[in-house]
Amino acid sequence: MRGLSYIYFFFISACLTLPLSGWGQSKVIDSLKHVIEQSHLNQGERIEAMVSLSKILATYRKKDEAIEWIEKAGKLSSQEEDGRYGALIQSTKSFLFVQQDSLKRAFQAIDSAEWFASRTKDRIVKGRVRFRRGWLEHMVENTDKAYKDMLEALRLLGDEGTDLYKSNIYHYLSAIHAYWGNSDKQLQYARLCLGSALASGDADAISNAYLSTGSRYLRDFRQDSSRRNLLDSSKYYYKLALNLTDSLQERVTLPSTGGIAALNLANLYFEFYPLSYRDSAEMYLQQSLATGRAVNNSEIIANSYGILSEYASLSGNYERAESLLQMALTEVSSQPGESRSKSRITQALARLAEKKGETDKALAYYKQYMTYDQQLFDEQRLSITQRLETQYESEKKELALAAAQREANYNKKLNQYYLILIVAGFIVLFFLFRSYHFKLKASRDRQLLLAGEKSEAELQANLRAEESARLHVERELQQERVDRLEKELLAGTLQVEEKNDILQNLRNKMELLDREDPLYRQIDRLIHRSDEVDRGYEEIKTEFAEVRPDFTAGLQEKAMNKLTRLDLKYCTYIFMGLTNKEIAMKMNVDPKSIRMARYRIKQKLDLAKEDSLDQFIQEAKQKPDNT
Repeated sequence: MRGLSYIYFFFISACLTLPLSGWGQSKVIDSLKHVIEQSHLNQGERIEAMVSLSKILATYRKKDEAIEWIEKAGKLSSQEEDGRYGALIQSTKSFLFVQQDSLKRAFQAIDSAEWFASRTKDRIVKGRVRFRRGWLEHMVENTDKAYKDMLEALRLLGDEGTDLYKSNIYHYLSAIHAYWGNSDKQLQYARLCLGSALASGDADAISNAYLSTGSRYLRDFRQDSSRRNLLDSSKYYYKLALNLTDSLQERVTLPSTGGIAALNLANLYFEFYPLSYRDSAEMYLQQSLATGRAVNNSEIIANSYGILSEYASLSGNYERAESLLQMALTEVSSQPGESRSKSRITQALARLAEKKGETDKALAYYKQYMTYDQQLFDEQRLSITQRLETQYESEKKELALAAAQREANYNKKLNQYYLILIVAGFIVLFFLFRSYHFKLKASRDRQLLLAGEKSEAELQANLRAEESARLHVERELQQERVDRLEKELLAGTLQVEEKNDILQNLRNKMELLDREDPLYRQIDRLIHRSDEVDRGYEEIKTEFAEVRPDFTAGLQEKAMNKLTRLDLKYCTYIFMGLTNKEIAMKMNVDPKSIRMARYRIKQKLDLAKEDSLDQFIQEAKQKPDNT
């Protein structure tokens, strides 16, 4: 099975937040704006149209305009007594704030939505708000809370006219069970997701369900590759999603679903089919590229170019493979952010340059990769920090709400006790006892809050320690790569020098030939061509001196400048790890001469008989790295 080192695949749930293409954008937005302007609409219908328009604008990444419309809807809802409109508006705000990477404000908005939902009898609105709460908990990886909220949302929604909402809920329940490793439950909810989507008749929900089902079959096939029918089923559902988005373009508000389906189909052909299916894969890749460009989705673009580059590399066309990756980097770089895509592409370029033997270019690409990888690490660290802060605030709020609830209950009971005290004085002692009991519980709750804050501080300290360890490992990995590139550069330098010695001997022999002899002219042209190839020899030696300037100087200092040029060449071969026999073959001398040379070098370096020359040279190489 061929692997893609730089390709990473989408979760199907990402379809819910991907941008839309220009052909569907104006039609959907203009239609909703036209509905809002209708004079015969009542206040509630106009509010719901504004909420829908705000969601679609956010999906098109028009965040400012989306906020503007939801604020207009909020002003209208303040005139309504029913809390259903306020619940819908605040729930939509939570979705918009997630688009703006503000999880804290998103949770504040969903709290407000639940407050409004408690002031309406509309069970569907209550269910939609609870689903949004579960969706937020899923975003911050609180899977247990998310699962409970999703099940409660299903209970509130009931059966009539809620298939579209239930399809989304079943999708996330299937994803949660996949995360927990419960394949039976995952399959059950995936089927329910597809059934509800088909019942709703919504093209986006159906295509999303097809993608989810296809991905489930693909996961099963990866676990048991002998069941080829699973791969066929995965391909079948991906084609259904692609065909649906192509045939119902005016009804599909998420055309990027088709791009993902085309990309997944191309990857199936690349990963599990022979190269003879390359034309089929490239056909789907052209579809995914067109969709990726239309919706400005760098992940679709990067993955499409990645598979095309892999095909070119497998065919031995490394120049084409590199050109495709460069095109991907150019298109992705034109969009803000996208550190993950840039990191993957530059890493692939570095590996391709290594495969071609272009070490300098590989090192340059690797430096780009390290820069983008650091940016990606910083973004992930910020995301983790926000998620932990949100989780902490959520838990602290739950504790505070529980404490407040107990405090409210306490005050209520205390008031009742005071009333009863007027009727019967002997119950006063009982009231005092209960008062002490509730105060003790309140004190314990405050201690729990303090313990939670301490735990959060310890968690932050652990995160800083893990970050420091990761940076240390990255520095060691970078140093290891530099050392390897140094050895490769040194080997190439020595080979050029040996070849030049042979050519010099050949020039000396040519002096015995007649200059008019055709053999003389032919040999002269070969030597001249070799000189052109080796024109950069002195630059190569200079580059090695810059990489390890103190290697030769350190040996000469130890030997008090007694080492000859030939001695230094022997030392270089020893540094590269060659045996006496291998050095003799390269130098075209008898192995006995190498042993004598080693003995002579040890004397010049003032080494004892029992000292190891190999170990001394390796330590001389390592000393500069440790300073």
